[in-house]
Amino acid sequence: MRNHSFLILILYLLAAAVSARAQPQKAHYVYDGKIVQVTDEELALAKYKRWQIWLYQEGVRIPRYTAGLQYSRWGLIEGDSAEDVTKQLRASQRFEAAYLKFFGADTWGRYTFFNPLGPIAVMDRLSEDQATDLGEPYELRWLHERVNNLIHAATPSLENNESQGPTSSVAGYFDQIRDALQRVSRLHSRLSHDRPQLRFIESGIVQAKTQVRQAENDAAKITAVLPSVKLPTSKAWTSHAERAGSDGTIQVELTETGSGVSVRQTWTGGDGSMTGTVIVTVIPYSDIGKIDFAPPTGKGDGTWTLRVHSASTPFLQTVDSPERKTARHTFPVVHDIAKDRSVYLVFENSGEAQDAYAYFLYHAQLGR
Repeated sequence: MRNHSFLILILYLLAAAVSARAQPQKAHYVYDGKIVQVTDEELALAKYKRWQIWLYQEGVRIPRYTAGLQYSRWGLIEGDSAEDVTKQLRASQRFEAAYLKFFGADTWGRYTFFNPLGPIAVMDRLSEDQATDLGEPYELRWLHERVNNLIHAATPSLENNESQGPTSSVAGYFDQIRDALQRVSRLHSRLSHDRPQLRFIESGIVQAKTQVRQAENDAAKITAVLPSVKLPTSKAWTSHAERAGSDGTIQVELTETGSGVSVRQTWTGGDGSMTGTVIVTVIPYSDIGKIDFAPPTGKGDGTWTLRVHSASTPFLQTVDSPERKTARHTFPVVHDIAKDRSVYLVFENSGEAQDAYAYFLYHAQLGR
């Protein structure tokens, strides 16, 4: 039975993906407030600043004729361009697909994002009185952006962890995001009616705000259970060399210590000022804070950089350096214990850099 349900889910997602590609990306429509008309006049479409994608329940067949379609939709997505609404649709579909994969078939409900019509250029606009009654003309769009940020952050946790089924302990959190996403889509649809019920919409916005705020507050708790990334399978990134200009070359070795990782940096070559220096920094998993990850700048620099910051207490370091001589100076022996609030790593290989980022992010989210 379980295999049968999984097969149904795969067939559903494949069919839905084909439907999504066929409808919102191939055709464009114009809605004049009464009728939806198909158009392929790309240049004429550029003048429209209000775009929508209409959403229909699972199993609802979108007819070929375009009159009355606005009355059968369950919700809509709104934005400033065809590209904008299409991007939002794809993000919502990705979240829905990840949700179904994680919790199982038949857990999402009828309000699907895989039965859309659009992009649709909209000619009518809210009246000034309607906008004033709502407080701010695009408050709902602002709320939808917050929901989009939530699904962008939450989707990888569903995609990168094993399915737990509908009885999962985290189901309530993701249900909250799903419900908020569906609610704002329904409110967009109601707001686009000829005579929108503004008090109902305002009440819905208040309820959606509560859902979104709670989900935002609980986000860190969820990634502590379901990290948004997988641990890298390759260990190649744990041993690499970094060019350090006149200081020579830094050989970097990372070793897991159980509750953290030690970063050993050894200097060789160069002008002699750092030759033989060894700095070992201990990074506790529980104290990993912000992680900066930057690709090459493209200005003669082909390196990827990663900086791991401490969340609270500076990382403990041991510094050992022999007597060093350059053409102008002699540097004394150093045996010291120091502290630093961050560790800076440089990679020539993009794959190794991304593995390092995933490793530290994984442990930062778990806290162990």
